[in-house]
Amino acid sequence: MAFRNKNICIIAFSLGGGGAEKVAALQSQMLKNLGYRVFVVSVTNVIEYAYQGKLLNLGELQVQNKRFFRRCFLLFELRRFLKDHAIDLIIDHRSRVSVLKEYFLKHLIFKTKTIFMAHSHNVSMCFPKSTFFSKCLYADSKRVVCVSKAIQEQVVADYGFVNTSTVYNPIDFADINSKLTGKTAAQPYVLFFGRLEEASKNLRFMIRAYQNSVLPSRGIRLYFLGEGPDLPQLQVLVADLGLRNHVQFFSHTTNPYPMVEQAKYVVLTSHFEGFPMALIEALACGTPVVSVDCKSGPSEIVQNESNGLLTSATAPDFTEALNRMVLDEKLYNTCKSNAKSSVAHLDMKCIAQDWHSLLQAI
Repeated sequence: MAFRNKNICIIAFSLGGGGAEKVAALQSQMLKNLGYRVFVVSVTNVIEYAYQGKLLNLGELQVQNKRFFRRCFLLFELRRFLKDHAIDLIIDHRSRVSVLKEYFLKHLIFKTKTIFMAHSHNVSMCFPKSTFFSKCLYADSKRVVCVSKAIQEQVVADYGFVNTSTVYNPIDFADINSKLTGKTAAQPYVLFFGRLEEASKNLRFMIRAYQNSVLPSRGIRLYFLGEGPDLPQLQVLVADLGLRNHVQFFSHTTNPYPMVEQAKYVVLTSHFEGFPMALIEALACGTPVVSVDCKSGPSEIVQNESNGLLTSATAPDFTEALNRMVLDEKLYNTCKSNAKSSVAHLDMKCIAQDWHSLLQAI
């Protein structure tokens, strides 16, 4: 029987909020469209992104169930779901950091072929910190799939896995294009959109670089679109720097694309990433990007001076990049005109074929 006709279960922490979660939702659509029978498990009750397949919402069950042994009940429900639907392959998008928990899940709950996803260059967020135990858990797995080539190289270097592949994150061009408005912004701005989390996104650096750039004096604001634990601290910093009239914060929305489309360009200053959806979705909206060359993702997305600027993570270089995209009109127009075509290879139909080839090979 062709693998296309078998049952695949996609497991994610949620179906909302983050890039890995969006990729899991998009993957369910891609595999369903290819003819696979798709099942989806969400660990938490956050269902925001469109998905395909039969859903097991463990988060909803957790709210409903008041038993003392709630965790055991949820594991039992997960095992029954996998067994009842005769799952042939699991694709696990979760962060896996607890050795005992992951050993239990892999050997007593999953009990079938499993692909483990690596969504971050900070591999300690993908696997247990112990290299020894990570090797014990995943060296014999069907495949470890990384979302960038740099992550794959890091995983091989740290763990010596030989069962690795890279499949880039997809873009739903059809969905994005249907939500674009063609409007221009009344007030020019540059945009960060994503989770407001200082430890990974380095947003204080972004604010200070903006302050030192020519943007405030030229009436170009800095907008933040998203939510996260560090919003209050960022608001305090903006006030302390006297930037209240220049920096604005907007709540997370399920449709960020009109705001992305109208931005002059999108900025990213992360300490580390995976294959950042913010960059590829900005380019899909026709909006250039300015990004630090963090590990990993930006160097595999940003074609320097063609669809945006890729810069070192130093304040002078990043500030200069912010300025160049404003002062050099020819550069800006080049990057804007190339934005969409530069990520055409990431369209869902293309990435779906990458997944189909991988699944047929295992």
